Amino acid sequence: MTTNSANTTLAFLWLAVLLLLIGWLLLRRWRQNELVDTAVSAPQNPMLTLQSHRQLIATMLGGGLLLVVLGQLTFAHVPTVARWAVGGVMLLGAALFLWAGSRVRPEGVADDWASAQLHQVGQRLGVAGWQLLLLLLAVVLTFLAWLAAGEQALARRWDVSVGAWLLAIGFMLLGGVPLMEWRFWLRRGPGLARWEWWFLLALVVGAWLLRGTAVTQFPNTFSGDEGSAGLHAARFVQGQANNWFTIGWFSFPSFYYALQSMFIDLFGQTIGALRYFAALGGTLAVVATYFLARGMFGRGTAVPAAVLMMGSHYHIHMSRIGLNNVWDSLFVALVLAGVWLGWRSGKRLPWLLAGLALGLGQYFYVSVRVLPLLLLIWLAGLWWRRRSQWRQQLVNMLLAGGTAVVTVLPLGIYFATHWPEFQAPLNRVTIVGERLTNMAAAENVSEWVIVLRQMGLAALGFTHEPLRLLYAPGVPLLLPLAAGLFLLGLVWVVLRLDARFSLLLLPLLSVVLLSGFSQDPPASQRFILALPSVTVVMALPFGLVGRWLRQLWPNEEAWIGLGTAVLLATFILFDITFYFSELYDSYTLGGDNTVVATEIAYDLQDEPVTPDVYFLGFPRMGYFSLATIPYLAPNVQAVDLVEPLTGPPDWIIDQPTMVIFLPERLNELDFVQDVWGNGRYEEIRDERNRLLYAVYRLEP
Repeated sequence: MTTNSANTTLAFLWLAVLLLLIGWLLLRRWRQNELVDTAVSAPQNPMLTLQSHRQLIATMLGGGLLLVVLGQLTFAHVPTVARWAVGGVMLLGAALFLWAGSRVRPEGVADDWASAQLHQVGQRLGVAGWQLLLLLLAVVLTFLAWLAAGEQALARRWDVSVGAWLLAIGFMLLGGVPLMEWRFWLRRGPGLARWEWWFLLALVVGAWLLRGTAVTQFPNTFSGDEGSAGLHAARFVQGQANNWFTIGWFSFPSFYYALQSMFIDLFGQTIGALRYFAALGGTLAVVATYFLARGMFGRGTAVPAAVLMMGSHYHIHMSRIGLNNVWDSLFVALVLAGVWLGWRSGKRLPWLLAGLALGLGQYFYVSVRVLPLLLLIWLAGLWWRRRSQWRQQLVNMLLAGGTAVVTVLPLGIYFATHWPEFQAPLNRVTIVGERLTNMAAAENVSEWVIVLRQMGLAALGFTHEPLRLLYAPGVPLLLPLAAGLFLLGLVWVVLRLDARFSLLLLPLLSVVLLSGFSQDPPASQRFILALPSVTVVMALPFGLVGRWLRQLWPNEEAWIGLGTAVLLATFILFDITFYFSELYDSYTLGGDNTVVATEIAYDLQDEPVTPDVYFLGFPRMGYFSLATIPYLAPNVQAVDLVEPLTGPPDWIIDQPTMVIFLPERLNELDFVQDVWGNGRYEEIRDERNRLLYAVYRLEP
């Protein structure tokens, strides 16, 4: 389906829905006129008080005016075929505004069936009529956000797309939570003890120090993937892109790059700008893990869970590279925390916040895409085991799902009309199809043998099998002491399996199952979804033993707390020492070519005048084959010399120029020196005295 045909279809669908709605409204109005004799009748619903009616009318007036204004701002910027849809939004807004205006009388507000219907349906959902209207407006606004965004890097109308989307999210939260519950949360607040505030402050500081300091030293290389992400983010700074609801580098949603560009705007086109943003995501994920464990198991488990997450060598690394992976650990923790708190308490706000986190997570890394399916599986199990409570929570679940849909809808429509872009991150790593068939044929085994073996490798990646690909530290996710603690907690979880534990385990199981159908398990980037659950499982023995000891020796709580703190410090010290002291003796982010590219980029940055570059690196690497150099040295004009020189070059040198040779092409230096014999030669070596590259500097 082409983009234009998709837009046409959506426009006509929207118009058809609008016409049906208008027809239904006219029919209902005709039926009401059959029942009343006067223009201002007695209240149709005694529960619709004058105050509630006024609020509804005011919301109609404001919402209708908002739709008309935003539609008018958008109308001229959309293609002709999409103007029907924008016109429909404006028509709906005008109808709301005029209807509400017609209900206002000098003596007050005339009763009307529309307000009564909204009030009645709202009562069934537990909200006021005006709140229900906000929920309906949210759906229209998020659809308008997609129309205003369009499909190109530059939005048709950026201010409308972003403003309408943010308003839609705000309307879902404001309209979906009953007023009495809002008062409850405003009075109660987070419900944290004073010491918890101090602990969270220390947690944030500690997590940031481990993630957001010395970002150019650990890792000490800057990968091409980071550079590619940074180059796309830089387009937002340069005014070449501003659309939040399309895609960027590697078919990842552009919203992430828009946020990343804010750090480039603050810190310049530097390594720090990209890695500070990742460090922020990692720090927030540590805090979210505290609330996840606290809601499920109490403070005794929450404190060790957050500390273990803070000190995890894996999470520290994922928070120190300028990519979107680490953000999934934040969103999965928020979703699980909100869902469990909502289920346990019956309150609606946690459900809606979980829906918001679920929707926002779709704008970051792809591992979180499986989370809606995991939640549906969990909810299906609850329907089977706890049907009465499930029915009581049905409205909360539906509104949480609605919040997620409203949040992701502009991006979701884009992916629905560009399905290959949605599939691209998955197609890059899947073995399903010809690849799996070839693997099975090469070993003369069934395809299921391959899949099950890969699942086994992924399961061992938690405790025994070294991680691979993006982060290849030569060790599994958990170091030996942490692995033992995890296995102990896992045994407890399996023995006490209930709704709470099953929700916690689902991300772990998804990593194992999905790895069976993807390349190179245990691939490190797959584990980011499971890490909050892993650290909570590790913390369970701390919480349980601490509670048992306090029951045995109730007067020794201070000593028990001190002992727990010492044990926790020991556990995370192993990870921290491994990451900052041992790892980089054998590990290099991106490999040898990334080392070369990073050093070249630093070299170019140090030049007093931006030089031109001739790069002799093929077939091993080209100047542009890694985005490391173009990101860090964006103003350099470079030429990749793919074919070897067979004679003196005929370059025109009219400004400072660097001719860069990789070692395997250094024999071509003689041809350059035949023409420019007065150049300055320099060799760049690593700490082991290996030649990385040579530079021949020329002056005009």
